[in-house]
Amino acid sequence: MDTNLIYCGDSKDILSRFPDKSVDLIYADPPFFSNKAHEIIWKNGAETKVYEDRWKGGINVFIEWMEPRIAQCHRVLKDKGSMYLHCDWHANAHLRILMDRIFGDTNFQNEIVWYYKGAGVSPKRWARRHDAILFYHKGQRMVF
Repeated sequence: MDTNLIYCGDSKDILSRFPDKSVDLIYADPPFFSNKAHEIIWKNGAETKVYEDRWKGGINVFIEWMEPRIAQCHRVLKDKGSMYLHCDWHANAHLRILMDRIFGDTNFQNEIVWYYKGAGVSPKRWARRHDAILFYHKGQRMVF
């Protein structure tokens, strides 16, 4: 296994090749359960990124899809390892419960709020202008 690298891709596939307790830190940025199709055109106009974030069957299907991926993350983390899971209001509460189940609720460390500008204003509710990053550690002696 190569070290000092950033691996990008589906954690279920990539981490299946990793040995148990071999990773110090995981940052995961999964789909957000937005139920939208996304098309992003980068500022230079040269690249378009298109992906679907739709889940037939609702939040339970999304959480069932997430569970083996987070379980793989837990499996490969060293006992002193930490995981950061990026999400937003669409599935934050559900993912927190899933992370509590896999990592143990006593291993929850904090919820980091990532505030950003530019979200639209709605006359029906407060503006949604933040994401959450759930921070968990695996064992009793984590490295911060």
